[in-house]
Amino acid sequence: MKQSSSVRQRLLAQTQWTLFTLSALLAALMLAWQLLASVNFLYPLWYEVIDIEQTITTYGPRNRYRHQFENTTKAERVRVFAAIVAAIHDHGKGLETLSYHDPAGRVIAGLLTPPEITHLQDVARLVEILQQIGWGAWLALPVSLMLAARRRLPMPSIGRLMATAAGIFIGVAGIILLIGPVQVFYRLHTWIFPAGHAWFFYYEESLMTMLMQAPVLFGYIALTLAVLSLLLFPGLLWLLSRWYRYLVKPRPF
Repeated sequence: MKQSSSVRQRLLAQTQWTLFTLSALLAALMLAWQLLASVNFLYPLWYEVIDIEQTITTYGPRNRYRHQFENTTKAERVRVFAAIVAAIHDHGKGLETLSYHDPAGRVIAGLLTPPEITHLQDVARLVEILQQIGWGAWLALPVSLMLAARRRLPMPSIGRLMATAAGIFIGVAGIILLIGPVQVFYRLHTWIFPAGHAWFFYYEESLMTMLMQAPVLFGYIALTLAVLSLLLFPGLLWLLSRWYRYLVKPRPF
C-alpha cells in the first residue's frame, strides 16, 4: 500500500511538472508572438526573401476587384500590412476603412473586399482567444509553482524540463509533417472559422492574399515564431526556477 501511494505521488508530481512545462511553452509562445507583432512579423524582411514584389507585379494587374496595386511602393505595402496587423490585434477595428495609395499619396481604392473583411474579423477573434490562452498560461505558472512549493516538490532541472518541452514540440512537429503543413493549414481553417465564411482567396481576387503571398509568408512567420519561442523558453525557465528556490527556501523563525 505504501509503495502504491509513493508511485501515485510520483505520477502526480510528474503530471504537475509536465503541465508546468506546457504552460511555460505557451507563455514563451505568447511572448514571442507579442514581440513579432510589434515589428510586424518581420514583413519587410520576408518581402525580399520570398520576392513578394514579383508576386504583386505578376498578379496585381490581373486582380478582378481592385486595380493599380502594382503601382504602389514597397513602403506603401509595408504600411498596409502593418495596418492589418494592428487591426487584428484591436478586435478588427478599422478594417473597413483601409485603403492604398499611389506614390504621390493619393488614395487609389479601398484595400479589402467584404469577404476579406469578414475573414480578418474572424482572425481578430481567433487572435483574441489565443491571447487569452497565453495570458492564462502566464497566470498558471506562478499558481503551479506555489502549489508545488506547498508540497515541497523538487523542481526538475532546466535540462529535464527542456527535454520534456522538446518531446512536446517534436510530437506536434511530427504530426504536422506527417499530415503535411499545407494540409494542416487548410484543415485548421475549416475547423476554426465559421461555416460559410470565405477564407481561401486567389491572388487574382484578393490584394490581401497577394500582399502576404499566402500561405508562403505564414510558413516563414510560423518558423520564426517557433524559433523565437524556443530561444525565450530557457530564460523563462531559469527565472522561474530561481523564484521557486526562493519559495521553498526554509525561513528562519
